[in-house]
Amino acid sequence: MLKVRNLNKKYPGEHYGAVNDLSFELADQEVLAVVGRSGSGKSTLLRMLAGLMKPDSGSIEFNGEPLKNPEDQLIAGHEKIKMVFQDFQVKQNMTVAENVRYKLLHFNKEYQNERCDELLELCGLQALAQKMPHELSGGQQQRLSLARALADDPELLLMDEPFSNLDPIIKEDLLIELTEIVRKEEVSMILVSHDTRDAMLIADRIAYLEEGRLLQIDRPEVIYKRPQTLAIARFFGRVNRLRGKDGSDFFVRAEHLQPNVTENTFTARIESCAFLGNKYLCRARTVEGEEITFYHEKYLKAGIEIDLGVFTRFELHFSAG
Repeated sequence: MLKVRNLNKKYPGEHYGAVNDLSFELADQEVLAVVGRSGSGKSTLLRMLAGLMKPDSGSIEFNGEPLKNPEDQLIAGHEKIKMVFQDFQVKQNMTVAENVRYKLLHFNKEYQNERCDELLELCGLQALAQKMPHELSGGQQQRLSLARALADDPELLLMDEPFSNLDPIIKEDLLIELTEIVRKEEVSMILVSHDTRDAMLIADRIAYLEEGRLLQIDRPEVIYKRPQTLAIARFFGRVNRLRGKDGSDFFVRAEHLQPNVTENTFTARIESCAFLGNKYLCRARTVEGEEITFYHEKYLKAGIEIDLGVFTRFELHFSAG
């Protein structure tokens, strides 16, 4: 449904573009997570996809038609592409139900009431229908923002870190609910996030951006197990560099270093051990002087030595750079 070709956007005074020669496609009803470090171009990309910002060059097609630039329209954007922001953007002087119904005013009264009730139920807001926005929690306000966006009957939903200000557990629950809602409504979605757990939790595919360039786009398990670069691997978790028996370097995630494993075994001296709840994060140093991290079910005292082995390594090897 969405085709992006050779998209470029540069802000004045920057050494590199916010978005550089970026191309990808989005399938109908697909959920895509766009991740990357701060300043990688995620939000700029989203604003161009929403029709709120003009690209310097390249093209965006939505359902086979070019997306219009904001200056070519009376109201910027596309009627079937809706963006949900961090700041909720709800009507503070209206009740929850009125907020949703306001987006349905161009329909007859019967449909307004029917669709409003349907969206309130879908987004878990029925019991809050007569509440004012200031009486809602952050998660409830974000549900209301989503209900308002869905009232416009979009085909593509764009979300720019919508739950970044919420507590981790609340955010995780909302993300799962959001995905269920989007699939029920048969809507495609692009979610921008700096949190890899968000992306792994809900996405059909993940796109990783670095300095405005798309370095990899694939299914979550492929991104995690076969990252194209060391930077991508490290973005998705702690990575250790080890030396094989043949003298070559290879990389292994912290969770894949374990005791009582016979392959690629080595001895390391514990330097620190931190409690994480269901496990400990241990820092250690090999006899060659390489610092490593791994997880262990028990507390390990600093100074002791432990034999570790590689449970599994990356399917691709990277250069040290």
